[in-house]
Amino acid sequence: MPPRKKAASAAGGSKKSNQNQQQSSEKPSKFGIQHFFERHTQNSLSQNPQKQQPAIAKASSVDVGSDPVRLNQPVASTIAGSSSDSGVNPRTELGPGNANKEDNKNPSQSTPVEDLISVGRGDANGNRLEVSPEFCKSLSRKRMKFSPGMLIDQSQDDGGDEVTWRISPVNERLHALTKNLVDARKVLGESSRINIMKFKQSSDNKFSPCSSFKLERVLSSPPMKATESSLKFIKGINLEKRNLEQDLISYGNNEKATDKSILDFRSPFKTPPSRHDKNADSTDTNGESTQLGSRQHKKALLELLDQVEDVISVEDQVCTDTQTSLKSYKNKNNNQIRVEQPTVGSTVKVKTEPSNVYFLVFEVSEQQYVGSNGSHCSSKVLRLLNEQCGEERSVYLSDEWFYSVIAPGDTVHVIGEFSEEGRCDVNHDKGFLIVHPDILVSGTRVAGSFSCPRRTVLDERLKSNEQSSAALLGTLLHQLFQAGLIKETPTKGFLEEYARVLLQKNFESLYACGVYEGDVYKTMIEAIPKLLNWIMLFRDSQGPMNPNVDFGSSDGLKKVKITEVIDIEEMAWAPKYGMKGVIDASMHVKVTSKKDNKTSDFIMPLEFKTGKATNGHAAMEHNAQVMLYTLLMSERYKKNIDYGLLYYLHTDQTQGVAVKRSDLVGLIMRRNELASDILKASMVQQLPPMLQVPNMCKSCRHLNACTVYHKAHNGSLEGSGLGDMYTSLVSHLTTTHCTFLKKWERLIDLEANELEAVKKDMWGSRSLKSQHSSTCLPSIVLDTSDQIPLKNFTQGNRFVYRFVRHDVDDSNPSSSGNELECSLKTGDYVILSTDPGRLVVGRGVIMDISRTNVTASFTKRLRLPGSSPSRIIHDLCQEVYRIDKDEFTASFATMRFNLIQMFLQDDRSSHLRSMIVDLHAPRYDGSCIFSQDSAVSYIWKEKTLNDDQRKAILKILTAKDYTLILGMPGTGKTSTMVHAVKALLMRNATILLTSYTNSAVDNLLIKLKSQGIDFIRIGREEAVHEDIRGHCINGFDMKSTKDIKVRLDEAKVVGVTCLGITSPLLCDKKFDVCIMDEAGQITLPVSLGPLMFASKFVLVGDHYQLPPLVQSTEAWENGMGVSLFCRLSEAHPQAISALQSQYRMCAPIMELSNALIYGNRLRCGSPHVANAKLHYTNSTSSSLWLNKVLDPLQQVIFINTDLLPALEVKEFKTVNNPLEAYIITEITVKLTSQGIKGEDIGVITPYNSQANLIKQYAPTSVEIHTIDKYQGRDKDCILVSFVRSSNNPKNCKSSLLGDWHRINVALTRAKKKLIMVGSQRTLSYVPILKLLMDKVEESCSMLNVNKVDIDINKHQKGELKRCSQLLKL
Repeated sequence: MPPRKKAASAAGGSKKSNQNQQQSSEKPSKFGIQHFFERHTQNSLSQNPQKQQPAIAKASSVDVGSDPVRLNQPVASTIAGSSSDSGVNPRTELGPGNANKEDNKNPSQSTPVEDLISVGRGDANGNRLEVSPEFCKSLSRKRMKFSPGMLIDQSQDDGGDEVTWRISPVNERLHALTKNLVDARKVLGESSRINIMKFKQSSDNKFSPCSSFKLERVLSSPPMKATESSLKFIKGINLEKRNLEQDLISYGNNEKATDKSILDFRSPFKTPPSRHDKNADSTDTNGESTQLGSRQHKKALLELLDQVEDVISVEDQVCTDTQTSLKSYKNKNNNQIRVEQPTVGSTVKVKTEPSNVYFLVFEVSEQQYVGSNGSHCSSKVLRLLNEQCGEERSVYLSDEWFYSVIAPGDTVHVIGEFSEEGRCDVNHDKGFLIVHPDILVSGTRVAGSFSCPRRTVLDERLKSNEQSSAALLGTLLHQLFQAGLIKETPTKGFLEEYARVLLQKNFESLYACGVYEGDVYKTMIEAIPKLLNWIMLFRDSQGPMNPNVDFGSSDGLKKVKITEVIDIEEMAWAPKYGMKGVIDASMHVKVTSKKDNKTSDFIMPLEFKTGKATNGHAAMEHNAQVMLYTLLMSERYKKNIDYGLLYYLHTDQTQGVAVKRSDLVGLIMRRNELASDILKASMVQQLPPMLQVPNMCKSCRHLNACTVYHKAHNGSLEGSGLGDMYTSLVSHLTTTHCTFLKKWERLIDLEANELEAVKKDMWGSRSLKSQHSSTCLPSIVLDTSDQIPLKNFTQGNRFVYRFVRHDVDDSNPSSSGNELECSLKTGDYVILSTDPGRLVVGRGVIMDISRTNVTASFTKRLRLPGSSPSRIIHDLCQEVYRIDKDEFTASFATMRFNLIQMFLQDDRSSHLRSMIVDLHAPRYDGSCIFSQDSAVSYIWKEKTLNDDQRKAILKILTAKDYTLILGMPGTGKTSTMVHAVKALLMRNATILLTSYTNSAVDNLLIKLKSQGIDFIRIGREEAVHEDIRGHCINGFDMKSTKDIKVRLDEAKVVGVTCLGITSPLLCDKKFDVCIMDEAGQITLPVSLGPLMFASKFVLVGDHYQLPPLVQSTEAWENGMGVSLFCRLSEAHPQAISALQSQYRMCAPIMELSNALIYGNRLRCGSPHVANAKLHYTNSTSSSLWLNKVLDPLQQVIFINTDLLPALEVKEFKTVNNPLEAYIITEITVKLTSQGIKGEDIGVITPYNSQANLIKQYAPTSVEIHTIDKYQGRDKDCILVSFVRSSNNPKNCKSSLLGDWHRINVALTRAKKKLIMVGSQRTLSYVPILKLLMDKVEESCSMLNVNKVDIDINKHQKGELKRCSQLLKL
């Protein structure tokens, strides 16, 4: 639709509104939380200036932003394109062209559109299957079309087809249901429109101040489980419309109906006009955010409904009851007015829902009622669906809760009591409503969001390496104070010594801040007397000497005595309230009232503030923070906590904080708004509006990012409110730049949301079944069998705990049932919590992990809430725990920061932007005089280099912008990089070496160390290879920040992971060259981080092997799987220097990859490599088929199991093949018995479950992994188990096996012998594997085995009986 025209009176109305608002703000607010009324005041008063009433602000039901619209225009058309409060659907798919997208590709079956190498063909049934680059040369592209009802499921453990396309049964039911309901069908068809709001007209068709309306909005939450009964409400939808004028007046007049008994309620927590007052950034005229198409949202809705079958069983009676319930709701709506039921002395039976129950909102309406004083009041009625049992509930929001912004599709948690009829009232006096409870918002974020919600959301979404000296000093003082609190008898000498220890541990941060440690130490020493005095007064004083603390007007002065410091830096996560926080100190406190001299014991949080801001807005934020901490601690300790302490170091004043319900209501509602803002940003990339206060904005840490986002999402100069400042910050951005930024911002969010679902399962626990991911270790207990080995990988006090599987079989400690199966590794950040219960115990780091135990270190001793000091260890040993990885959020925040940095207005960002976004061709120096260059002379003289390697290094030396090194399998790319580094050092260049994984960085640095090259390794020592830990900064004797600077200047080479570039050591550091290894596996946003530190870069990788790991199907389909290496290589092939001489595989093995993938470009580097064979040191008798398999002259062999009952076995979502596992085990045992070391043997399989099955029986020295984990590794002998084998192979399609990237990796890991096991009949239906089968047969390498060769009954032994039993059919 065309953009709306602004009314001429808009400016004048705004001025009058501001004047009226100032006048009314001087009077007491009706509810005290003025922002819930002020957000609607401007629009109401600008259109009805004559009807203003003192002290009562009129609330608008629809936010029209800054653009008034024609009042008689239908709502559905006038609201499109308005701000975030206009029915925006955060769950809607973004991006231009996606609205009507017909063609989608599965991530594992295809490369994205940008990848011009891969195409697909169809099988006999028309399904799209991917083939290799070589096969596709003679075929045309064919893509699969699918309907919105198709659901996608992909996993390495998927027991069915890895990509399952199925039409949802609900799809058919839904179409049948809406066959004759045009209006209902319209609701579903229009569900993707972000801004739809439809109102239900009153029964008398006349306007009345008390008229009720029904608000229908599109989904704004992730699809949740639902029941078939939820479909019934569609029949009752009334799609009649009201004009906007009536709705605005009706909503404004609701203020008149407010109960006057609440006039005295006051709360200090106010919010400036929030997102409801202004158009947010996504209101672009191009309609990218609004033209999202119905397909994605139909799919989302159908997916939501389709989950019914997996959660609840709906009987006919339930549907009947639902219809009856709906009738009762209609009767209530038709009656318009209801009389409020008295609560005192009521005999209505109530019941409380469990604390972990979430509800799905499927209807929102408004209703009028008569208050206790006879006045007409409004309430918002929510119809809810219990996601666990399918029961319906209703919640009536009145008083200030009436202004909560809630839409159908939202997820809520209700804290309150439900009557037998399923009704719960949430009002000024009782109940809480938590919107989007699975979004755990930090209490600090909530308290700090009152001034600028946009800044708070950016804090949540961006992570930079910027350092603040004030923040660092505050952290050091916190740690110093906490050390004194937990010390039994702290002294001045103790704290002074501890201050020196803290400085030593934080030299890196001090260096990054550019502060002199002597000045910081002086400040800490000056604070010690105040800290000691506070501890003496509040903890160590006795009787009358206990200090008095003012807890406010109603509570007055109280004497306070700290009897125990329970914990410091206590992690408190409360999904019940949708919040989390880290509390400075949790304490047992004895409080004596001065009024009646009554003494009581309390648990309280203590918040310690070191800044100079101690009053005004800052004080309000501090009080809010303490109040939210009392809420978190109440949930953690399962008791009411109504008080907290706030200590200001600057003024040496201690303030008591008494929590009132009115304050909590305001804070929770602010939390709900912030959660909605965060969700909206992650789903549709829409931020809250800019603050438009230049004096505040110019000093904001997010000024650059804020303005760039505003520009990218079609924000205007007027909308920024910054004038020329805004123009100077964004004038360099083009339409292409904005499109690129929006695309990749969206892709990052798609991937983040996919992994965020794992955390929601962790803390929300909304499913009936316990769901565990590969990044989780469930059901573990503390190991009390022996003393934990003391390995101090880090400086400072670390507390080490070891965990083992719960219910370990003592008789068989090595039993597979006791093994820990997960993808966690040493150095990972983790969260320890109870299982079940999800009570967070601590955050730590994995120090060691094996098949049977995991060791983690923590910064403090573990303690369960409520444990007495004498029972801490006992209680810890009685609990069952789980460990979860805790790195998802930080990595995506770093990716967003990397992306936004490329669009800033500075020379380095501009240069990088021109190469990556604008795809300018790289430049090379053709004027270099090679004869006078020592680096070039070195390369020509180095005899260990081949011609390809020399050409690649010379290209690096002559590059002005970048160069690409295509390192095919076994071509010696690591050696090439080592010599390139040596050559660059001859030019006195500084070099940043990076890769995504620690192991890849360390492998390169180990080679450099062997060449005598000095370097610095930046990273956590736990995650660094032990051979190079001495090169970490902590490995040197650093006594000052000056020593760090000297060391960093000495070393010309620095190694760090791509996500480790946020280290404070790299602040303001610049390099001449950045070399990135395994670049083909790194997503573009991750790659950008290191590149910002260098003038030119070198990407080394192979995009014919594994692409970046992308979990989100939608993100993959839209290009997330296209690495920067792939993007640049396709745009500028002349920038590629290929390494083609390989030194890994013998000739027969190499020929497979050459024929399938590389088009005969690979060649053996020497005759020795080409003719390499296994050499057996022992000779043992074997069966005929084993002799053929082990024949050293047969370097490639495929064992065909079609003549055996070797069918795959599916269990839940896993698939394995027991007979293949048996065959693999027999071969590995025979290989080791004939002298081949287990370390030289590797087993590869596409499926985790098959790898786990083989691990149970194969020799422990044999390395068994999935294909993905074998990238970059090799063995003398590799065995591959393909697993898939079916009686109906046509229906046995596999995305993992059909991905030629993975097949290429599997075939190129072996040096001397490659043994493959699988069903030729089944695998031949996969195009890439059909080529493999043909090539194997062509070389006479196919071995058909039958029941005579492999007699299962004869050879079964031990636990392998299970394999044979599965095959007796």
